[in-house]
Amino acid sequence: MFRSVAWIALLAGGFAAAAQAAPKKPNVLIILADDLGYADLSVQGCKQFKTPNIDRIFNEGVRFTQGYVANSVCAPSRAGLLTGRMGSSFGFESNLNHDLSSKPGSTVGLPLDQKTIADVLKAVGYENYCIGKWHLGDNQKLFHPLKRGFDAFCGLISGSRSYWALEKHDPIKTLMVDYGYMDEGQVEDFYVTDVLTDKAIHYLETRQKDQPFFMYLSYTAPHGPLEAKDDVLERLDYDFKNPKRKIYAGMVVNMDDNVGRVLNCLDDLGISENTLIVFLSDNGGPTDKNSSSNWPLRGMKGQLFEGGVRVPFGVCWKGTIPPGQVNNEPVISLDLLPTFAAISGADKKTTIETDGLNLMPLLMQRTGSLPGRTFYWRRGEKTQVAIREGKFKYHQNRRKGEEFLWNIEDDIGEKNNLVKEHPELASRMRAQYEKWETTLPPLGVGIGAPAPDEGKKSQKRK
Repeated sequence: MFRSVAWIALLAGGFAAAAQAAPKKPNVLIILADDLGYADLSVQGCKQFKTPNIDRIFNEGVRFTQGYVANSVCAPSRAGLLTGRMGSSFGFESNLNHDLSSKPGSTVGLPLDQKTIADVLKAVGYENYCIGKWHLGDNQKLFHPLKRGFDAFCGLISGSRSYWALEKHDPIKTLMVDYGYMDEGQVEDFYVTDVLTDKAIHYLETRQKDQPFFMYLSYTAPHGPLEAKDDVLERLDYDFKNPKRKIYAGMVVNMDDNVGRVLNCLDDLGISENTLIVFLSDNGGPTDKNSSSNWPLRGMKGQLFEGGVRVPFGVCWKGTIPPGQVNNEPVISLDLLPTFAAISGADKKTTIETDGLNLMPLLMQRTGSLPGRTFYWRRGEKTQVAIREGKFKYHQNRRKGEEFLWNIEDDIGEKNNLVKEHPELASRMRAQYEKWETTLPPLGVGIGAPAPDEGKKSQKRK
């Protein structure tokens, strides 16, 4: 399953070291931000506001400077993260078409034959909690988190909602607790990010103490609508010229406050040293909508420039992963499932289907690099494609007839198009991408391919 004998040896050494530091199966916590800009943490260089709690995760472990996600929009990125597989491999390349996914009996969502991290860890005794944004299918009979390996759920089925209590019930936006709905109007000082954290802490404090847990804490912040708490806005001392940017900053700072509450809870419970924590965003910031910043990257959410698919990416495991690391090796959200399978022993119990790699040898500094591999991305009814191999990235916008080639290591901002300078390389990478495409299944209707009538409209637009 791993790619070389040398890599297997490194893995074995990494497991042995981890086992000495943490004899019990480690807990796993993913904290996922929504539409966070690449530059919008102080550990990532932000000077306008501070995020000391999120910074802790990066500083107490590894900050990856080239951390990627599976797609540049919410749903397919989450599908990739939770399955460890590129969504293209099972036809999931776009956000859900809610006109289709919300219909009774809809089959639009994360395909049922795809195992999630929760499925993998449940098989080796983990209690699994899903908190926050789901966005992987509206039909609760098929796609509810409790049907996909999780044991408890508090969150919203859809992709976004107001941060304040909803005045009118909405079946995919009102917060659920398992299969029931929260009476949001009865919650004092209701603010979604705070409420989700309250529930996360409740689960941590009331869990079975002798059972390892996996918690997927999927905040909606700082995805729109732009709504921040007044008391947080009053704490911001930067002179924001853009009022939208100030509200966005307030949402990020509030999320940081809540991350701090979770980290402090782990400390108070005495389980920090047996908990691996990952923080990342689902995609790059939509700079035109929420005033996020992806500097120095080009592009934004929805695009396959670096600003769409490169995100803040930090991993820590106190007492096991050496702290203070800054690692420039390209990694991707798909690597999380095989990493968790390795540290939990799940990979010894079953074959793990994944497009990712176990990161433990890298995290433990037993190797300085991962085996060579290629990243592929595709979205937007196959109109945007990209491939990253080594230091080079090839990108094609088929709708506009544009193609690009960059040396990403020297040109992080994707400013110098090398297609004319290196036509042979561009041609080879294009051919390599097209060969990969021949291995993919058809796009799923509503998660990649349009409904038949939408296809006709799309053709007319062209």
